[in-house]
Amino acid sequence: MTQARRIDGERISLALAAILSSQTFARSERLRTFLKFVVEHEQLGLAHQLKGYTIGMDVFSRDGALDPGVDALVRVQAGKLRRLINLYYADEGRHDPVRIRIPLGGYVPVYEWGPESRRTLDAVFPYLVAAEKNGGDPIRIDREAGGETGAAHRPAHASDRHLHALPQIFIVIAPGSDWRAKTFDSAMRISEARLFGLKLAPQQAATPANADDLDFLLHLDSTCAGGPLAARLTHIATGDVIARQARPAGETIDSRRIAAFANLFAAETMTLCGEVYTFCRRHRLSSALMDCLEATYQYKLENSHDAYLEASRHQQRLAHPHRLPAFITELSDLLALTTRRS
Repeated sequence: MTQARRIDGERISLALAAILSSQTFARSERLRTFLKFVVEHEQLGLAHQLKGYTIGMDVFSRDGALDPGVDALVRVQAGKLRRLINLYYADEGRHDPVRIRIPLGGYVPVYEWGPESRRTLDAVFPYLVAAEKNGGDPIRIDREAGGETGAAHRPAHASDRHLHALPQIFIVIAPGSDWRAKTFDSAMRISEARLFGLKLAPQQAATPANADDLDFLLHLDSTCAGGPLAARLTHIATGDVIARQARPAGETIDSRRIAAFANLFAAETMTLCGEVYTFCRRHRLSSALMDCLEATYQYKLENSHDAYLEASRHQQRLAHPHRLPAFITELSDLLALTTRRS
């Protein structure tokens, strides 16, 4: 809970009071007591005591030594509490500056900044300043060396650059291809904003002679009139084929169907749970930023305590040697802090 502690106790108390006095929780005295108990214990440094039998005895007046169903009762009530918290933040609490969550798999609460209380880049990562101040690239403030606030410089080492590296996809259209390959390329570029974890090389960009470990080639081929539109994604450095798909020959087709094919291909290969990230993880090519994006995405999927701790560890690794003031839940915020979107 080290990340959560950076949201001060007063803010957490106010967040708790807002929930307990809400209309959403007005008819759920037992769940109000449950939430108040776990938050107050965590704030007192007693998170290790938040077990099923403890909550069963103190909140639900059950004797854990005699009642074998006490843990099941607490799990059921915890599920109800999580659902009611979600309802609260979807309506009454949608503007709350601090949010309280009870992750799956445990009863220790975690605390997050609400969407309207997100810090500016300077506040969350003190050593980064807005990209536009340096032509679009993040720059680093050397405060520990005694430099002035305005004395900025770019990260100097390749290892620093790799820390924030993302996979880059070069798209090449086979000579003689018809309109279908070009439409596929256009659809990919339109959807790039939704592909959080990678970037597309500019159109007509030459495939690098000395490819980086995170460079990939998407080859599009529609040279056969009436034949298939083929898409093949390879890892440039090794030549390994990551994915291969084709639109069947002879199929009635238009630009919308080509776009749907491109979007499906991107979803299966270029998202955080797609083939590119799987390949990089399997071959230990992932950068710190990629690991952090995956771990944070996993937390958002599971909302579990273990996933929260893992994501927190990766976020702190990304921020090292500085300390994060709060857990970051939005993938776009992580990217804005560490990368330049081409």
